[in-house]
Amino acid sequence: MKNAYMVLLMVLSVVALTTTPAFALRLVAEKRIESASGAPVNESVTFRGQGYEDFVLKVENGEANGSRRVSSALVSLNGVKVLGPADFNQKIHTLERSIAPQNSENTLSISLRSNPGGFLNIQVLGEQLIELPPDPGPAGEETIEGIDVNANGVRDDIERWIWLNYGDSEKTRQALFQVYYPLQNFMIHARQGDRDAVYNDMTALQRASECLKFVRPSDAYSLGNELQAQVINTTDRVHAYRDSSRMLGGGSFPNAQRSKWKESCTFNPIELTD
Repeated sequence: MKNAYMVLLMVLSVVALTTTPAFALRLVAEKRIESASGAPVNESVTFRGQGYEDFVLKVENGEANGSRRVSSALVSLNGVKVLGPADFNQKIHTLERSIAPQNSENTLSISLRSNPGGFLNIQVLGEQLIELPPDPGPAGEETIEGIDVNANGVRDDIERWIWLNYGDSEKTRQALFQVYYPLQNFMIHARQGDRDAVYNDMTALQRASECLKFVRPSDAYSLGNELQAQVINTTDRVHAYRDSSRMLGGGSFPNAQRSKWKESCTFNPIELTD
């Protein structure tokens, strides 16, 4: 029971929202092109532009220490030159250019001439587009359930908070959403007087907390507190949450072993690159 209360009795004071950060550019396509024999190399990579904006082409020329660099290359997007031979030399390691791909399929063509071992690492980066629900404002605080205009099972104020503060990390977003569900359900099931459901919520919160610690081992506790302050943010919600805590009396909720924390996630965090 002690473990249950340690999870449940977090600080309930509302924390101030941080300044909304710009979303980080995400990897859309990538290819490494290497000269094995010194003969000209011609390759291409295809990608779709839909769902992204503010694209950047990033080219790393050889190693950061100056070795294995290419002196001549041509990079084109859908037949239009983006980088030419004059842009490459032995002193330049990184090149970046803004590009404007189509929403449909795009082809990035690369041609290089180099001594054996020279290589280019080509990346297409873009800012992911998202469609967030509108800020519910005070109306979102009138009930425990709140407002969910897009009917995706997440209160609109929480969906916005997670995306606007952690839009650059899909792993973190998924872990925070997993923690959100039992926190929200605690309040709803407590008001319904459903003790069995509250017990199930506690088990779900244990697994979600383990997942968050796997994804964010250095700051999982502080992130959990921040999220809880956003979820339990009205007097009515605080009282309902405390009711759920009282309903857990006599329950036992063992933690999973640290080696099993990845399996506590409802998604596969290893498959996500951020």
